[in-house]
Amino acid sequence: MNKLLCSAVLAAAALSPFAAQADDAAAGSNQLNNFFVTGNLGQSNYRVGGLNDKSDVFQSVRFGWRWNNIVGAEAGYTSLGQAKQYVGTTTIGVEPKAAIIGVNAKYDFYGSWFVSGHGGYLRSRTVGSITIGDVRTTEKSWNNGWYAGVGVGYNVTDNVALALNYDNYHVKYGRGGSDQPQTNGTVAAYSASIEYRF
Repeated sequence: MNKLLCSAVLAAAALSPFAAQADDAAAGSNQLNNFFVTGNLGQSNYRVGGLNDKSDVFQSVRFGWRWNNIVGAEAGYTSLGQAKQYVGTTTIGVEPKAAIIGVNAKYDFYGSWFVSGHGGYLRSRTVGSITIGDVRTTEKSWNNGWYAGVGVGYNVTDNVALALNYDNYHVKYGRGGSDQPQTNGTVAAYSASIEYRF
């Protein structure tokens, strides 16, 4: 969680000069405005191969901008938690994290209420592990995938919004084309989020 908080602070600091430029530009043309940073915290629900786990923590930080507060681009980092399966004295684990880049949209439909959506490409790094007694072995796998999600929320102020969200991440484990089989999986995430707009 501390890593995500630091990432959000760094993203906000990095975007602040651009946000100031956007505000100046908005006074004349209103094109590049509404830079934002969003943090999510919730629960992940794994369906990877034969492994199912609904008990771990989902965390995400995203930053980007929107044209006219409607549609734009985003990038970020997400931790999908760790799923575990116990077979006798053996524990099988999988722990994916991903960098994401995609598009996002937000629509104010009634007063301060809004709906949102986003989706795009992800690059995941998954650590697979097997623990037998006190002996643990791990292997890392890098793969491409995609993500998409929707949310509904409320604009508390002109700069701050709260929302409830559902996201779905399609990840892989293993190296396709090699002697190691590749496993496809989905991780659903249910979360609450806070967004700060510059």
